[in-house]
Amino acid sequence: MRSPLRALHPRQFRGLRLFLVITVAALAAGLAGSALLPAEHRGLAIGLILAAGLAVGWFALSGFRPVWTTIAAVIGFLFVVIVLRETGPSLLQLRGGQVEAQVMAVRESGGSADRYHYAMAAHSGRAVGGELTADRDAYRIGESVTIVEEPDGLAHPMLPSELTEHRDSWLAVTVLYLVTTVLCLLAGRPRRTEEG
Repeated sequence: MRSPLRALHPRQFRGLRLFLVITVAALAAGLAGSALLPAEHRGLAIGLILAAGLAVGWFALSGFRPVWTTIAAVIGFLFVVIVLRETGPSLLQLRGGQVEAQVMAVRESGGSADRYHYAMAAHSGRAVGGELTADRDAYRIGESVTIVEEPDGLAHPMLPSELTEHRDSWLAVTVLYLVTTVLCLLAGRPRRTEEG
């Protein structure tokens, strides 16, 4: 049986370059969206990731179809930003569980918006990975709070009510990734003058 890929023009796979740039940027955004990076540094992380993606894309995308490349780049940009924002909630939805935890420490992040970060520990004494983030000074040290935590500490904990706002975010990320893949392949299709 003949492979359907043989019917494609060899230069059809140029779009994989754009796809790889977006995928690498999304992987970096996923790491930045996990508990490996403090929550207040996410804006800086996304700026660095996108700047690197633009620099690499500038050199890797010569000869691409400009309209499809622009559409793929815009959707890819949205995909990377959504991965950054939804990595933690997705991990909590897929692997997280509710636990009664106690506030161990509070710190306020600097900047224009007051945000409070709470170090938590389960009642058994085990430290909870990451920090619970809130826009207001809602909890005091020693106060008991119900949170959703990821067992390996890969995601910052969240309140159950906050997590419902991100319902099925992992599914949205998956669908957007597939759309980005198709757009990248369309962007890499040879132009008509090259086909002749």
